[in-house]
Amino acid sequence: MPTCDVASSLSVYLTPLSFTASTPYAVIVDELKKTIVIAIRGTISMEDWVIDLQYVPAPLDKAGDICGFDGRGSLCHKGVLTRAKWLYNDLKKYRILKQLYAEDSPYKEHNLVVVGHSLGGGCAQVLSLLLRPSFPSLKCYAYEPPGCIFDDDLCNKSKEWITSVVRGDDVVPRLTQPNLESLRDEFFDVTARIKVSKIKAFYDVRAPCPTTHLVSRNKSMLCPKAQIDRDTSFSEKLRVFRNERADKNRESAKLYIAGKIIHLVDTTGDETKYVPYWASPYEFNQVVLSTKMLSDHSVPPLVEILQNLKLDEAHEVIVQENVVENHEEEEENEARVFVCFSNPHGKISAAVLVFCFVAWIMNVWSNQGCKFVRRVTIITRSNGTVEAGVGMGTGILTAHASYSRSIILRSYNLKECIHPESCDFDNPGDLQDSDFCQPYPDSLFELDANTIAARAFSILANLTGFIGLGLVLFATSMKLKKRTCVALIIVLFVSCLFGGLQFLILRGAFCGHLELKGGGDAVDATCSLNASGYGAVAAVVFWFVALVGSGVMLFTY
Repeated sequence: MPTCDVASSLSVYLTPLSFTASTPYAVIVDELKKTIVIAIRGTISMEDWVIDLQYVPAPLDKAGDICGFDGRGSLCHKGVLTRAKWLYNDLKKYRILKQLYAEDSPYKEHNLVVVGHSLGGGCAQVLSLLLRPSFPSLKCYAYEPPGCIFDDDLCNKSKEWITSVVRGDDVVPRLTQPNLESLRDEFFDVTARIKVSKIKAFYDVRAPCPTTHLVSRNKSMLCPKAQIDRDTSFSEKLRVFRNERADKNRESAKLYIAGKIIHLVDTTGDETKYVPYWASPYEFNQVVLSTKMLSDHSVPPLVEILQNLKLDEAHEVIVQENVVENHEEEEENEARVFVCFSNPHGKISAAVLVFCFVAWIMNVWSNQGCKFVRRVTIITRSNGTVEAGVGMGTGILTAHASYSRSIILRSYNLKECIHPESCDFDNPGDLQDSDFCQPYPDSLFELDANTIAARAFSILANLTGFIGLGLVLFATSMKLKKRTCVALIIVLFVSCLFGGLQFLILRGAFCGHLELKGGGDAVDATCSLNASGYGAVAAVVFWFVALVGSGVMLFTY
């Protein structure tokens, strides 16, 4: 497929006129390719949409008599024919081609090519038909043109000089009156078969559904066609309407995409590899409802795809039979749409989200304050005397707000009197835990490796748990790829592991033998879990349940 060399191109004519009949176009001379190119703009303005919607067949008898071809019995898109006539007359009015191909013109031996995208592609196809009697060697390249340009017979004849290019699921080449009516009829049929409430049906339909689950979902929502009640007033009105439309359609001819058709098929699902093959115009007899039906009509990606394919004499387009479909990776190529809480993985993703959220909240809460463990202590003084300690609770991570600049500050739970009027501060039985924390003095003792590790793992558990929570939240709104599900399982496993390693604090000096600085005193302590510690245990359990749920999500992918 030839390309235009911009550096060697010369624009000899350009018009920006855009009305119902007129359309912007340019005439360009490519010196390197020895080609004169007529490039026509696609749909942008409201007038363009008016032309697009005039897709009823129009006869070519009169246009054939004027331009010099046999148009008897041939039909084409009415709106596009209006634009093509204006283009033909404008070229003739300003004698553009006549001057370029004059005997004394340096361009008289150049080839003539007509190109366009979308509506411009349709105009290029019809204009090439009008110009061909005067320029028999003319070629036309239409990119993603409308799907209703010529009748069946003229489509076959136009293969001599017209090549059309269609990308993926592009909706424009499929927008024909029969296709739209077929889509309408399918909608009415499905509506009549719905056996659940319309609200539930809307909720289920808006959620992306894997191909493997479509059969079971449709079975739960739709009744078989044979069970549809045909005696309702709605069915009767629909039957009358369809009969009327069928009678009108018998009188009108069908229009198709003109010329030879190159269909660019995305074989990987991620738009990284396209395979071109020769397609039949009858392959585009149905509107494909997909997430790419609009984006596949975009011009910049199409230009890049064609440049990478290099469709010229040395790179032939393959036939349809050679296209290999990779069924093993079909589920990986499914369209993924972000719809909040649509649960494309099923209700299991919502359950995993709840467990992840509770686990993360419990883990964050357990790291706050100073009630992770309860300590029973015995103090051995430097002179050898032994006495019972107060038994203060210890936190794992946070300290008093004024000491929040250091994440490894240790803190203990302050005590308060049970009965202030008769309180003996030397008697542990008269004291109880308060809601206040106090950081241990830095000069009192050194942190041991187990305590430092416990604090580090508590931070990592919160961080990885937050990442896992975010991934699960996405899983409730869009279909994750398999490798993303595997990553989610790994993250939740690590969160569960780090949450368990927080309990290394039970093997640290706070819960064993601790030598105090300076005075030679020592503290021996035994620890048991306090309120925050039990919260950490609950967090680990919830992480584990979420991990199992994520595994179920993967194995039922």
